[in-house]
Amino acid sequence: MRIYDALTAGRLHVETGDVLETIFSPEARHHRSSQPLSDGPAGARQLYLELQTCLPGVVATVKRTVSDDEFVAMHWHASTDPRDEFSGESWCEFFRFVGDQVAEHWQLHVAVPSSTVSGRSVFSDAYHRTHGTGYGEAAMTAINREVASAAFARFIEFDHTVVADHWGEVYLQHNETIPDGPEAIRRSLEEIGGLPDEFRPSFTVVATVAEGDLVWFLERVRVGNQTGLGVDILRLVDRRIVEHGTSRRSDRVPSMLGSDMTITLP
Repeated sequence: MRIYDALTAGRLHVETGDVLETIFSPEARHHRSSQPLSDGPAGARQLYLELQTCLPGVVATVKRTVSDDEFVAMHWHASTDPRDEFSGESWCEFFRFVGDQVAEHWQLHVAVPSSTVSGRSVFSDAYHRTHGTGYGEAAMTAINREVASAAFARFIEFDHTVVADHWGEVYLQHNETIPDGPEAIRRSLEEIGGLPDEFRPSFTVVATVAEGDLVWFLERVRVGNQTGLGVDILRLVDRRIVEHGTSRRSDRVPSMLGSDMTITLP
């Protein structure tokens, strides 16, 4: 959170002694789907200053966070008008801590779509639970991680039968092109699974983080000879997936299942 406060206040231009120097270790590795960054605080500073150059006066508005063991993941809105959730860029960042400093950092961002099929922004939380799960927070997180991981392993292999096994009757999207409901995502999986190998994306999960009813997946994505990063966020209620957000780095890897931005959700 200190990073985004400093970014909004324009305090990340100092080469020594700024907040990045205390948060990132000198050897911290940065992974992003476009051009590489230098290790350590310098690479993080380059990343955020690039954003300030592209969006002068940018405001960083954190929409959701998750903390899970050594990982912290953030989904946030970069915009000069934070009240307009259909403006600016959607960012997703994963930080892996060793001790009290970041040792590894993954980042991807895309332009916020001007519209979605559902009319929801990529930042909104649309699903509202109408009844309790009967589990405590820690138990719910563990169950959701297990169920979501099993479902996602089949999802990224484009097994369309996974939808009947793990999706809820109510299923909400924040996508430019894919509407609500399990049938739409089932059709998408079936269509993509039938593509020739050179056009069908492949996924390798880099990290899975979970807290409460949300499970986040950070992936390396390959289509042909192009590679990039992707993020999927699943919301689960009573062992069923009821909401989904996705992000693919659009200038490197086409989003075959549609794209929100860094996330969405969800």
